[in-house]
Amino acid sequence: MEGFWEVVLEALIDSSKILPILLAVYFLIELLEYKKAFEFSKSKLLKGKASPIIGALCGCVPQCGFSVITTDLFTKGSVSVGALIAVYLATSDEALPIMLSSPTHIPDLLLLLVFKLIFGICIGFLAIWLHSLLFKSSKNPSELEKSNTKCKINENSSNLVQQNKHNSSHNEQHKHELSSNGETESKINLEENYIGGCCHHNIESKSFDWLHPLVHCLKIFAFIFIINIILGVIIWQVGEENFANFLQSSYVFQPLLSVVIGLIPNCASSVVLTELYIQSSLSFGAIFAGLSVNSGVALILLFKQNKNWKENLFILAMLIIPSLIFGYILHFVNIL
Repeated sequence: MEGFWEVVLEALIDSSKILPILLAVYFLIELLEYKKAFEFSKSKLLKGKASPIIGALCGCVPQCGFSVITTDLFTKGSVSVGALIAVYLATSDEALPIMLSSPTHIPDLLLLLVFKLIFGICIGFLAIWLHSLLFKSSKNPSELEKSNTKCKINENSSNLVQQNKHNSSHNEQHKHELSSNGETESKINLEENYIGGCCHHNIESKSFDWLHPLVHCLKIFAFIFIINIILGVIIWQVGEENFANFLQSSYVFQPLLSVVIGLIPNCASSVVLTELYIQSSLSFGAIFAGLSVNSGVALILLFKQNKNWKENLFILAMLIIPSLIFGYILHFVNIL
C-alpha cells in the first residue's frame, strides 16, 4: 500500500507543476474565444473558396470553442463542409496547453500544429469536391425546416388578418395570441442562440466569463492527475520493462487505438492521448491521428442538429480515413 501512495504523491507533484501554465493559457484562450467568436460567426469567408484555409487557422486555437461554433453555423447553412472538416482536423483541444507545460515537447507541438494545419486545409478542399459529387441535389435540412417554418408563419399571419377583418369582435383575443406567439418565438430564439462548449458555457456570449477558465483548468488538472495515477499504478504493478515490451508489441495498432480514443466526445480524450505521448507511450503518428479526429463535443452537436445522417457519416469518414492513413505514414516513418 505504501507503494501506491508514493505513486499518488508523485502523480500529484507532476500534475501540480503544470497547473500555473494551464491557468494562464486557458485565460488567454477564453479571451480569444469571447473576443473573436462573434466576428468568426459573422464571417462571409466561411462559405467561400478559401473557407478550408480560414477554418484550419481558427481550428488551431485549442479547446472545442471554434469547432462547436463552426458546427452550429454549418447546420444553419452558413459554413462550407470544407471549413467544418478543416476546423475539426486542425484543432488540438487540450494538447496545446499540456505540451506547452513540458518544455522538451514544445518542438513536437510546433510540428504537430503545422502538420495538422496543412492536413486540415488539404482534406477540407478534398471534402468540398467530394461533397459536391455525392450531395449535388441535397439541401441542408435546417434550411428546409426554416423555409417551411417561414411558410407556416406567413400562412398563419394571413389567416389572422382575414379573421380580423371579418370578426372585429375577436381583436383582443388575436392580439393576445400574437403576443404569446411572439414570446414563444423569442424564447426559442434565445435557446437557439445558446451555443454550449465543453463546460456548458455560452461560447457566443459577449461578456467575459472569469469563472470558466478556472473551472476548466481544474477539470483538466483532475483528468491529468487521474491519468498519471493510472499510468503510475500500471508501471508499478507490471514493471517498467514489461510495460515497455507491451507497448512495443502493440506498436502497429497505436494509430488505430488513438483514433478510437480521439473519437470520444470529451476533452478527456485529448488529455489521455497527450499524456500517453508525453510518457513516451504513443508515437508521433499515433497522437497525430488521435488528435485529428478529436473535436470535443462538436460531433455530438453535429449529429443532434443536422438531420442528414448521410452527410454526417460523410463528415465522420472524412475525419477517420485520412487521419488513419496519414497517421500510419507518420507512425512508420517515425520522424521524431
